[in-house]
Amino acid sequence: MGLFRQNASWERTFRLRTHHGTGRGLLTVLFWFWGGLGFLYNAGTLFGLTGSIGMGTSAYLAATALVWIGGMVLFGIGALLADGDFDGERPVVEETGDIRITQ
Repeated sequence: MGLFRQNASWERTFRLRTHHGTGRGLLTVLFWFWGGLGFLYNAGTLFGLTGSIGMGTSAYLAATALVWIGGMVLFGIGALLADGDFDGERPVVEETGDIRITQ
């Protein structure tokens, strides 16, 4: 059945390393900058309202929130999809215990 068998031992033979370019870093910075400033702007606009709120004010708040969320999605997905340069490397195996004598 295989439930109580010993776990297979794996030998690590290949490792991937990724190097991110400047595009990913720039989009990540824009994501956090846009998110922080947009959140503060929307919160300040919402909490700064006094008196009665009409249809125009509600539409304005919804539009600014929509632009903020759109920017967050754009910069976030852009940072995730930015190219990564992958390098493969194999660990060096030190061969010990195998002695060959030649003439």
